[in-house]
Amino acid sequence: MNQFQNAAEELEKEYQIFLDYIETNEVMISKATGHFGKKDCFELNSRFHIVKERYKKAGRTQEYYTVIDFFVFFSVYLDILRLVSKKGVGLIYEKGEKYSSFYELYPIEKYALMMWIWLGGYEDAFRNFSFSAGSSEFYEKLRKTKANEPVTYSYVKDPQIWGKFYSSQLRLCALFRLITIEWLDEEPVDPENKFLVNAIYKTEEGACLTALMDEIDEDFWNYPDDDSISDLIFEIIPEEMTDTDLKFQRILEKSAEPGEHSIEFQIRVGSAVREIKTGDQHTLEDLHYEILKSVDFDSDHLYYFQFGSGTLRQKYYAPECRDMELTADEVVLAELTLYEGLNFEFIYDFGDSWHFHVMVKRIIPGHMDGSETTVVKGPNPEQYPSYDEEEW
Repeated sequence: MNQFQNAAEELEKEYQIFLDYIETNEVMISKATGHFGKKDCFELNSRFHIVKERYKKAGRTQEYYTVIDFFVFFSVYLDILRLVSKKGVGLIYEKGEKYSSFYELYPIEKYALMMWIWLGGYEDAFRNFSFSAGSSEFYEKLRKTKANEPVTYSYVKDPQIWGKFYSSQLRLCALFRLITIEWLDEEPVDPENKFLVNAIYKTEEGACLTALMDEIDEDFWNYPDDDSISDLIFEIIPEEMTDTDLKFQRILEKSAEPGEHSIEFQIRVGSAVREIKTGDQHTLEDLHYEILKSVDFDSDHLYYFQFGSGTLRQKYYAPECRDMELTADEVVLAELTLYEGLNFEFIYDFGDSWHFHVMVKRIIPGHMDGSETTVVKGPNPEQYPSYDEEEW
């Protein structure tokens, strides 16, 4: 579909700015969150063209630079970039396995793939980690607005309402050229307009996309299921590109082969330290049993593992938590983006809330059938302490 060609070429250039910055700078990456440092966010933001935040100094975290946050999420999600820990350097992003495959795509295919990850994975992650306000109102007004007209609240006449809160969805719509943002060049009269957004306008591309969405499902924005998103994405791709589906499959499929590595984990809970060695063909549920076994806990309670933070945060729950999308029995260790020095949490028993701090100590080439506890330091914590009547 030719309507999105210019937007695709602009987005490709913007993403290249992001990749070039990582390759040519010593980017500070937070050990706790995996996020860019504030100074790097500020500097990288200044190089963008489509959505450039109007901050005057480097004081905000990655969550307030949606373009950077989305590019990081997209890159890690598809293994275009991967986070690794290097001795003497710390955390860095390096090229992942799908880097070359991504660069074989045409600009419109890159645009469509990015939109797929935005509407699917990133939006899901954002719903689990959201500090933004007004997103549902924004999407509904965008849908009903005509091309080249301002998007406004129906009950507020002041267009500067959009500057009163930080909207990640607004920035992403601008990144994909569905809207244009009219920024304030000077300090606003209204001090509440702290993000300097004066008004937003729906573009021709935005009108085309929302029309496609309405054809697929009038409630698309509120409930974008996988099939609807897929239908939308392939409406954007020109008909003459007949092999796009196969290209996307190669990029989206998980390439890690279980059984190629063994992993050593260090676990801390209270004063107890345990080290467990296991094959990467095992699941997180298997690791949960090994952790409990190492401290002599019973396994009668629910649990979850938590990796990362912000929009990169992933929680894998016990299989009994049926309402949760990600469960620990359905993911093998080889599928996770593990690196030496990675820290994550294992939360066991939602009543007593035992917090196990887990670190990937070593990743070793070679297959290992089972699992074993290799280091035991400190006594086991008492899972069910006994209390005297006086303590009650």
